[in-house]
Amino acid sequence: MLISFFIFFTLFTSVGVASAFWRRQTVEDYLLASREVPSWLVGLSFGATISSGATFIGFAGLAYNTGITAVYTVAGLIIGDYLGWMIARSKIRRITQEKNIHTYPSFVGKLGEKEFPKVTLVTAFLTIIFMGTYCAAQLVAGAKVGQALFGWDFELFVFVGAGVLLAYCWAGGIRASIWTDALQAIIILFSLVVLIYAGLGEIGGIGTMWAQLTAIDPKLTDPWQFKLLPVAVGWFFFGIGILGQPQLMVRHMVARSDQDIITARRIYMVWRVTVLTLAVMSGLVARLLIPASEVFDAELSIPRLWEDLLPPVLVGLLIAGLFSATMSTADSLLLAASSALTQHLVPKWRNSYFFARVGTVIIIAMIVTISMMASKGVLALVIVAWAGMASSIVPLIVVQLLGGRPSERHALAMMASGFAVTVLWHYGLGLNKELLSLVPGMITGFAVFFVGAALSKVRKPVKV
Repeated sequence: MLISFFIFFTLFTSVGVASAFWRRQTVEDYLLASREVPSWLVGLSFGATISSGATFIGFAGLAYNTGITAVYTVAGLIIGDYLGWMIARSKIRRITQEKNIHTYPSFVGKLGEKEFPKVTLVTAFLTIIFMGTYCAAQLVAGAKVGQALFGWDFELFVFVGAGVLLAYCWAGGIRASIWTDALQAIIILFSLVVLIYAGLGEIGGIGTMWAQLTAIDPKLTDPWQFKLLPVAVGWFFFGIGILGQPQLMVRHMVARSDQDIITARRIYMVWRVTVLTLAVMSGLVARLLIPASEVFDAELSIPRLWEDLLPPVLVGLLIAGLFSATMSTADSLLLAASSALTQHLVPKWRNSYFFARVGTVIIIAMIVTISMMASKGVLALVIVAWAGMASSIVPLIVVQLLGGRPSERHALAMMASGFAVTVLWHYGLGLNKELLSLVPGMITGFAVFFVGAALSKVRKPVKV
């Protein structure tokens, strides 16, 4: 199994490094692949970037622990996700191309008729902090799997993973990320299909699985629990939160045309629904085949099932795919954070291809530090990072994409209030388990816009 893992992992990594042969030594190519990525690569890359670590590790763990709660999570997430795509449509690609924008913070600051440099700067700072945290979650996911299956040292894997990330990004920038993403999207889907086929065969089918889950704990299959409504609502907002995630929205920016965005959305949504459904089923299967205990980490459900149900050669392939998929998501996050640093916080580096890569090295050092200190589960880290970006940025983006035109001061007030309420809800009141903190945060951002818009109308002199 270990030999198989190394062979396939080397193959996956080589795909990213090979992209260097197609690179152009310009900042636009490093950050946006010269805006020439076809639709199928955009769709699959979007899917692998948003799903890898959290899908393999987080959602299976959620289903293992909570049963049908994970189904409501996926339903809310998919609906919100689709709405986010429909709000964005092809506007992000078109605006960034017309205004020659290279980073998502620039897009947020230049989305309206006037440029908001302070908004750009704040968005860049948030991107570095939260994308760094999100990236650290991917390294933690890989390290946990390596530790459980191979007995590897956690800290050692974090350093090895960081080295692989640096190799990807140094070699080909965003193009390397997209190429490896596409391969990982296929591997993720294949691995989950194989796992569910083997798992259900072992249990005796979906009906038997459901009956046995009910016997273990009726709450695992009870669809009428009150807590399921706030779960669905929370993850609906989480889905819309894609609009605040630079590592995802840059996939819109690299597409060749508006039509490619439409095709990419269709490819992505089919892939996303299928993969999330299979990931949840994996957690439910694991609950029956791997009894709950204080020792077992539910976030390791999928790799443990691979080990128990599949031949070693195939397990090596799938674990290599898991590691590489985790790295593939992480390099997108790394590039989002490093571009924010070099393009906005250190303006002297803005037009330098060399310093664009130096910024990547600086950010990877920060990410390793966060990974070493991270004690929370993978999904918990992802939620914190996602909520920070979504509550700060999404209300402003949605308002402006739908035609609203706040002033810069008004925009900053929306960002600050949304972020403040999210922090208060999560850390001050401790209510995140009842309702995801990004929900009150995003609602507050929208409320500040409407209140500000109403007050500005009142203040305007009446024309006689």
